[in-house]
Amino acid sequence: MEQPGTRRQPERRRLWDRRSPAARRSGSDRRSGEQRASVAVERRGAPERRADERRSGDRRSTARRRPSVRTPVPFSSEAFAELKARFAAPGPVTCPACDARFTLGPIVAREGVASRQVFCVGCGRAAVIPVPHAARVLLVGADAPLRGLLREMLSSAGHEVIETDDAEVGLAAWRESPADLAVVDVVATGRMPAATFVRELRRDRADAGVIVLAGRTSYFGKDPLSVVEGLEGVQPIRVPVSREALLKTVQELRR
Repeated sequence: MEQPGTRRQPERRRLWDRRSPAARRSGSDRRSGEQRASVAVERRGAPERRADERRSGDRRSTARRRPSVRTPVPFSSEAFAELKARFAAPGPVTCPACDARFTLGPIVAREGVASRQVFCVGCGRAAVIPVPHAARVLLVGADAPLRGLLREMLSSAGHEVIETDDAEVGLAAWRESPADLAVVDVVATGRMPAATFVRELRRDRADAGVIVLAGRTSYFGKDPLSVVEGLEGVQPIRVPVSREALLKTVQELRR
């Protein structure tokens, strides 16, 4: 006996196929299509695979690529002459092109001439500036903060600084490799008094320049610079001292 509704099933199938834009596929047809697609991918030639690998490698190398460095622009002849004159004078130096400050490269000595490369942080220009007044300075002082500040002032002007916290050690370094001048903190010289240190320096080298540093005198206190009174070749400076005043004294002793 025929079940109710069995005659309507083919009619419903025809109506569904007419409504759907794409032809209906059975499960076996879908599985065979997926197999054909996987075989096509496997049969793809080696050149296509290598091209895909190169593209993925290019993306990785681009991500790791370093940013480009801007090439410094040289100064004109007029600006370079002005720049050398500014560096020859004591005090801070600004760019003649944009009035910005400079970053200083290390001092390099070639054939007895010291020079350094300077970079303008504003316009990006660079130049190699001679350092004709560079001196070898022996810095003696047990006060570490003051010694560090003086070292920064002298090094920024191109001077080579040898520092110690004891005058006896400084005297041994002077005798092994003499410096052009010495900067001494008279109240903090370690085991050797400042006056003895200055006398020994002058005994080894009569034309040695010595800068002695001391603070301000209190109302009832004794002047710290009195310990070096009467010694020749000594230039006293009161601390705190400005960079311009210190470098000017160094240049005067170098002449």
